[in-house]
Amino acid sequence: MKLQSALFAAAAAAFSGPRAVVAQDRTVTKVVKVLQNLLEQSKADGDKERVLYAKFKCYCDTNKESKTEELKKLGEQIGELESDIEETQASSGLGSQEVAKLKADMASNEESRSVGDALREKENKAFLAQEKDLKKAIRQMKAAIQQLAEVGADQTLAAAADHEQYMAGAGLLELKTSVQQALSAASAFITPGDVGKVSAFLQAPFTGTYSAQSGEVVGILKNMMDTFEANLEEATKAEAKAKEEHAAYSENLKAEFEEMSDQYNSKQGTLGSNDAKLSTLRGQLTEARKQKEESEDFLSKLLKLCAEKKTQYEERVELRNSEEAAVSEAVSILNSDDAFGAFGAVEATKSGGT
Repeated sequence: MKLQSALFAAAAAAFSGPRAVVAQDRTVTKVVKVLQNLLEQSKADGDKERVLYAKFKCYCDTNKESKTEELKKLGEQIGELESDIEETQASSGLGSQEVAKLKADMASNEESRSVGDALREKENKAFLAQEKDLKKAIRQMKAAIQQLAEVGADQTLAAAADHEQYMAGAGLLELKTSVQQALSAASAFITPGDVGKVSAFLQAPFTGTYSAQSGEVVGILKNMMDTFEANLEEATKAEAKAKEEHAAYSENLKAEFEEMSDQYNSKQGTLGSNDAKLSTLRGQLTEARKQKEESEDFLSKLLKLCAEKKTQYEERVELRNSEEAAVSEAVSILNSDDAFGAFGAVEATKSGGT
């Protein structure tokens, strides 16, 4: 188009002018030169446009490659971030369950220790009461046995089977009171037969000699005292063992509680870290998705622009090639001997006039 317009203008200029004959440059020759100049200018313009398009194409290719690689990396990054978020959420969910269980177990541990301490205190109070009663009973029995021994009831404490009359009145009353106190303390352990024997001894009239009957009572009281002393020893050992076992039980529970407490604090710290991590990951994911969207939009527009420019360039190249081919053909025709001969026979072309 541009070349055609220039061609028509050159032809008009070549065929207009003075009619004088110029030996060195005929009209046809001028036209050929004009056409050749136009052809050279067209090729030069085509070279410049080719260079510019090459630079633009390089821009398209470079940005297409870089954006495609960027989108690939962003896609991978988004996938990794989504995976990290999912894993962190799963970890937080499991951690929350573990923390809840640890909290419940710690409360159960504290309750067990509290119940254990209450039972131990109750057992200790029961032991102290039993110890007090047993010691009191033992003292009373010892006193009763001692008094009976003084009237000769205990053969191991007297040289003869019969002893002098113990004492009348207040002495006998004191003896009965002491033996009754001992019997009262031993009532849970003494057999009904032994109770009858002792009661008969206490109710019998005072005769001044108590060797045989009181000796039997002393034996009963000694057996009861031995039983009480054995019970006291057994209860004392049981109390010591229970105290030791409770201490060990409490220590184990405390150690378990401290271990659970450490785990609880650690997992709470992990949950806090996970919350902060999730916040960071979500921010990064949002930014990556935004950047990916922008890059996709840029690449889409770039590809469209590059495609349009390519089409326009190819159309111009095709048109230029067609025009240049036409001009080249015209130059070839005008430069031929036949053309010179034909145009030389025409006045206008010979003299330069039109």
